[in-house]
Amino acid sequence: MILPQSGKYSADNSTVTMNHKDSKRLSQAVDQYLLQRIEQGYPDTYVNTKCKILQHFCLFVERQPKEWDEIFTLEILKEFMQQGNSNERRRAVRGLAKFLYQLKQISRPIPLKSRQKLPGIFEDYLHYCATARYDTEKTAQHIRRVLEAFYHYLGRNNLNLSAITIERIDAFNQEYNVAYARQSQKLNRSCLKLFLKYLYNEHRVLKRDIAALLNPPRIFHRTKAPCFLRTDEIQQLFDHMTLSTPADLRTNAIIHIAYTMGLRPQEICRLTLDDIQFSKAEMHIKHRKAGSPVTLPIPLKTLKAIVAYLVGGRPENNYRELFLQCQRPNGPVNQPNVSYAIKTCMRKAGLPKEATPYRLRHTHAQHLLEAGVSVFEIKEMLGHDDIEATKRYLHIHIKLMKRVILGELV
Repeated sequence: MILPQSGKYSADNSTVTMNHKDSKRLSQAVDQYLLQRIEQGYPDTYVNTKCKILQHFCLFVERQPKEWDEIFTLEILKEFMQQGNSNERRRAVRGLAKFLYQLKQISRPIPLKSRQKLPGIFEDYLHYCATARYDTEKTAQHIRRVLEAFYHYLGRNNLNLSAITIERIDAFNQEYNVAYARQSQKLNRSCLKLFLKYLYNEHRVLKRDIAALLNPPRIFHRTKAPCFLRTDEIQQLFDHMTLSTPADLRTNAIIHIAYTMGLRPQEICRLTLDDIQFSKAEMHIKHRKAGSPVTLPIPLKTLKAIVAYLVGGRPENNYRELFLQCQRPNGPVNQPNVSYAIKTCMRKAGLPKEATPYRLRHTHAQHLLEAGVSVFEIKEMLGHDDIEATKRYLHIHIKLMKRVILGELV
């Protein structure tokens, strides 16, 4: 896949203003991107279309006085889209930008919309979220929206960030969350709470820990408390699992990880081959909801299920993610894929309709409790940042009640 050599390209005979080094680097990046698409099994028509569009993109940016870091911006993309086939052009350039971002050749992919430059402390926190907490781009964008609204609230009310009070925080939450659903309100409050905690702990901008005063009531997705699977239901689930197809092998490994290690669906989909040490039977979980990486032992049955998938079910390609799509181009699975695989298997096993993928996580927590593990140890293994969250996962220990109250030997 050879692109035109960089040089003088202009209808008005003007000289190319992009420097030769960046022009060559861009051409090589396009070649690498298209080669990856070919290796992943994309059809020729798809590759040829992307090739033509990206050739035009190279010529387009070569005529502009832009440095490498200025090429993949929303403004450049909008200008390029105005020249025709806007949807195809948007998808092609965004795909290339995402590819370069994954290779760490650009600082971030092209944002969905123009974003406001916030004051230093706000931008420092967003950088902290990306580098220290491993937040996804989608999560970072949500945090930015909340911080932008908070920054404008401070400006409208002539408030200094260092002198903010809990009353003002409550007023902002009430004003900002009025149009949001309950779960979104919870997420917005959490974003602001973590920012306030960062201001107090990392920079001492706040004189007191206001985040500790923000304790809104817990909001659950369901009206009923979380439930766990009984022993016979777990046996029923595994008895109905088949291992005849690559998808079956993948689901088997996913369910073993969810049940024996208590990982969330979003943590499972982010696992990579580099996170597993087969010789030590250990798994490093670096992308956690609470931002606290941990290394966990892998039970023998779970390790065998992972190996079975790697040998007989995982497609061969250059992705480092553990679980991949079964259909070409075999990209990494996402959270809905993991949840759907678990839920479908539960339905086939005849478990109740209200059984959800998170029940395997609840079951794992319950079994740890029954095995004598302390609530504080369970908190660390589940990746919670609040002990109260762990307590809500745990249910009445029936066997312990019988032993203490009735004097039964269990």
